[in-house]
Amino acid sequence: MIIGLVTLLLVSVGGSPEVNHLVEIDHQGCTVAMDVIHDSSAKTVLAIVGDVSKYKNGIQTVNFHDYNTGYGALKDINKQTCVITKSPVPMGTDKQYRVGITTEVHDHVLNLVPRTLTYDDVKTLAGPKVATFCKDYTSLYADITKANKQRRGKFYELYIGDTTVINHAGQF
Repeated sequence: MIIGLVTLLLVSVGGSPEVNHLVEIDHQGCTVAMDVIHDSSAKTVLAIVGDVSKYKNGIQTVNFHDYNTGYGALKDINKQTCVITKSPVPMGTDKQYRVGITTEVHDHVLNLVPRTLTYDDVKTLAGPKVATFCKDYTSLYADITKANKQRRGKFYELYIGDTTVINHAGQF
């Protein structure tokens, strides 16, 4: 009986993923609901972005970050694409994922490098977890920069040249 209790305590104290619902409210009052699955000990975050179709060019994505490698990926399930980039901000604290509603929004512009990456390319660049997340998807790399003041409130935009490909709302 005591051995079973000790085992149970070790399992519950060990780093296991935590699931939280989070709503982001941007600078213009736009809201994006998401479920965020974070594992502080593994240093990973998975964000499942809710419906953003009400926003111009809004695309619902599933986002994965491996903070061990410093890379993340935005997956568009409908188009079967996975965009890999450096994670623009450090991993949040457990408290930040638990707050329920946040106005902490990081606006960025993603500039797509028009070259498809293989599984091995992604694994070398971003690590095996991101490569597995993007497996079976067309994978592309994007450079990320902080959005200037004129672009604030549009969340994340993905460009090929001067053409906006994705105006993404949600956590990245």
